[in-house]
Amino acid sequence: MFRLDHPLKSPLFDYYAPLGPSYRGVLSIPHSGEVIPDVFLPYLSGDEMAYKEDVDFKVNELVDIPALQSAGVAVLVAHVHRICVDLNRAESNCILFWKDNTQGKKLVIKDPTLDETERFIEIYHRPYFEILKATLQDLEKRKGGLVSMVDLHSMPSRPTEYHMKQNPHQKLHRPDFCISDRKGKTCRPEFIEFFHEQLTKKGHESSFNDPYIGGYVTEFVDQFRTNNIQIEINRSIYMSEKDKILTQEKVLKLKPLLTEVLIQGFEKFDS
Repeated sequence: MFRLDHPLKSPLFDYYAPLGPSYRGVLSIPHSGEVIPDVFLPYLSGDEMAYKEDVDFKVNELVDIPALQSAGVAVLVAHVHRICVDLNRAESNCILFWKDNTQGKKLVIKDPTLDETERFIEIYHRPYFEILKATLQDLEKRKGGLVSMVDLHSMPSRPTEYHMKQNPHQKLHRPDFCISDRKGKTCRPEFIEFFHEQLTKKGHESSFNDPYIGGYVTEFVDQFRTNNIQIEINRSIYMSEKDKILTQEKVLKLKPLLTEVLIQGFEKFDS
């Protein structure tokens, strides 16, 4: 395990090593990055407001990272904007995938060549999964049972036109949290049920695999011996979706609550 007294920083991500006596699992935050490397600028529209629409805005600030580290949880936080490289997608469609944002505003004005795409994958996509793989492999060696992993995201409070095209039958109302396990594929039932029960006990509505079932990160992690889920946070419970700013009084309530639930889950399933 990467035992550090400071985060492992790179232009791509921060890696916060577990510092407690037990190494219990991993928290991945792949979509909160807002950095657009200069190399991507020739491909993009330049509409900075359009870029902000689908960021998992400040999700890394909704958890107490030092508390998670002390509880034995490694935390991986990506920096690069998802419109450049979408870390929750496979290599085949991760680079400049979002031609328009979910409100229909143009993002990408030209596509890279195949050689450029491969170079971007090598530089911007693979390192995140290399360190995630190394962490999971190390945890597998240390633990007798399953490794716990949570992939943390945020979602719009209502489906956009894009989302309705993807699934015209989805509900317009969205819960505070959506917890996903690829419809039962990536964890034992008691693992996902625990997080649902704890969030419900704390007064939040949560759903299973609706409107999201999990993405590439949960698929990738499933090759290891894991209980692994994706959690989507409804943006209305912590920010102004219109102005793209945090609502501090909501964050002050949500951050300790979410951190506590995560730590309880990692501790309960530490085997």
